[in-house]
Amino acid sequence: MRHKYGIGLLVAVVAAGCAAEAEPVGRDESAMSLTDTAVMGSLQDRIKPLKTVRVPAPKGSAIVDQAAAVRLGKALFWDVQAGGDGQTACASCHYAAGADTRTKNTLAPGPDGRFASLGVTAPDQELTPGNIDNDDRVGSQGVTSMRFVGLSEDLASGADRCEPAPSPVFGEARQVTPRNSSTVIGSVFMRELFWDGRARGVFNGVDLTGEDGIARVEASALASQATGPANDPIEMSCAGRGFNGPGGLGAKLLARRALQHQHVDPTDGVLGGSALRCGDHACTYRELVAAAFGDLDAEAKFSLVWGEAIQAYEATLVPDDTPLDRYLSGDFAALTDRQKYGFWVFLAPGNCVTCHFGAELSDASWAFAEQNGLVNQDGGDVGYHNVGVRPVSGPSPEDLGRASFSRTAAPADRGAFKTPSLRNVGLTAPYFHNGGKATLADVVTFYGNWSEHADDVSISVRQISSLVASLPNYKDALVDFLQNGLTDCRVAQERAPFDHPSLDVPNGPRLAAVGAEGHGVCP
Repeated sequence: MRHKYGIGLLVAVVAAGCAAEAEPVGRDESAMSLTDTAVMGSLQDRIKPLKTVRVPAPKGSAIVDQAAAVRLGKALFWDVQAGGDGQTACASCHYAAGADTRTKNTLAPGPDGRFASLGVTAPDQELTPGNIDNDDRVGSQGVTSMRFVGLSEDLASGADRCEPAPSPVFGEARQVTPRNSSTVIGSVFMRELFWDGRARGVFNGVDLTGEDGIARVEASALASQATGPANDPIEMSCAGRGFNGPGGLGAKLLARRALQHQHVDPTDGVLGGSALRCGDHACTYRELVAAAFGDLDAEAKFSLVWGEAIQAYEATLVPDDTPLDRYLSGDFAALTDRQKYGFWVFLAPGNCVTCHFGAELSDASWAFAEQNGLVNQDGGDVGYHNVGVRPVSGPSPEDLGRASFSRTAAPADRGAFKTPSLRNVGLTAPYFHNGGKATLADVVTFYGNWSEHADDVSISVRQISSLVASLPNYKDALVDFLQNGLTDCRVAQERAPFDHPSLDVPNGPRLAAVGAEGHGVCP
């Protein structure tokens, strides 16, 4: 098979210093020695430091004070009062490097309706991390199945008035989403959100569809996405609650004190100090909304407030200080020799960069579409690929993915999913839309065996060169690069802007409030 960048480039790079193994880097592992000239020469401008990319700015926003909107958005994102049960926040599924790493009650059965993976045979059980080879999925647990009756008049209570409506699948246990939670960190650079891209880049002020609503805010996929889970009867709400009007989420939160059931570190980069004090009292959400949006009927337009405020906060979560960023900026000691070798494999023989392109490490970004158009080489929507994780042929496919929301209606969108960024990927296991691979080593092995599912995969996956298998230690080096070279220390240490209030995650950890300095020092 002909490599996209040519055998000549591979030979040239090998001649530049890849032929001999270096001293052992750790235990029994060794890495190939690469000159920095060889690595940088294989870039061909396909990846740059993230600091060189402009953070997309919404057009048509109703926000009048950006700093106040960021403050409001961070409070809303982490506040358990947003959940119908008074225990579930947006952050409950995005607390670990922006993703979810829980293992209890996180398996959802596929179309066959049976729990049959990772030691799980029924709802509410602990799974043993591993790989899935059937239609089950590792998702995120939300709320128990309930019907919304009304808002509680007790302003000290975070729970709504709801009545039981047991799930036919999960019974009285918390329900689990049918897809793995994507990280919110760095998601501001994505054109559309969710694995299938159903959260559109234009926010209509009402929901995630981008269709007619009460506003038109461009470059706002984050705002669209934020409106999806809040009133979803699986993820956060009792069935039947809305955003706007007397019985909506807005009416509930506007009357309540922000984060009243949680602790905020006094040094929190956004919420610390007097940020949540309004004169002589703790701020209500009505006061925080007024500071951010001015004279706006917040109860009638709370869906707009919710989406734009959470977007304002999430847009600050930019992981642009990884070892790779420093290396690309000229600090050649930022990556180890083995990581440099892994980076070269990523770029050249591995050809991972075809989909994980640019500073964002994804062809689903705003910048990639602006430069390359809206159709990919398969003829489907740009940024979406079928990588063969699960079969989608036959009359009853497990998950059509992008095909359900395709703009091109191309056959290639059947079973295609959005290319995730790889930044901080070492912190966000498990992997793929179904959570079907437990480790990065499993992912690398999966792509190395792409020919086993060649009838399903996209052209981009077929471009993975067979030359990779002949390279010594390439898997270890590539995993090292992904695991460590792409991790922003501030994310790992929860330093600002990745600090947060306290949060008791249902069936998960009890997170203490973390201030701007996080848990430790970063380079």
